[in-house]
Amino acid sequence: MGLFDFFKTKKVIIIIPYEEIHEALDIFTKESLAMPKMNNPFVVDDERVHPALFGYFMGAKNQIQKSYQLNEKDISDIYTQYLAKNFADNDMEKAVELLKYSVDISHTDDCNHCIFVGEHAMKKWLEGGPMSKYAPMGLIRLLND
Repeated sequence: MGLFDFFKTKKVIIIIPYEEIHEALDIFTKESLAMPKMNNPFVVDDERVHPALFGYFMGAKNQIQKSYQLNEKDISDIYTQYLAKNFADNDMEKAVELLKYSVDISHTDDCNHCIFVGEHAMKKWLEGGPMSKYAPMGLIRLLND
């Protein structure tokens, strides 16, 4: 090994498991919304719960970002696609509006609590184990407060 070989850096290619991430977010969302939708099938349409709802799922997104060590661009792309699929009927314009709304509300104190709860719920859910199936119930607790 030559003297200057020491200074050469190796490129590390990180492969992001997009399908795994999208599947995890989709399943977590369905499980989180299952109980609130049983109580109110139109809960997603109720604008009064949007700050709690989107704050909770932003917390889940934050935990995904930490767990998979994603950069801001990757997580933004993943979250926009997630919003399009789960809340915007695959309408990318509406998904971008929801992304902006999510960012705007994330700066409020009330939403920070929802983000914390969503992040904790996703962390517990991703860890697996016998108690993980109860983790998505954090959303119903938020909506009932």
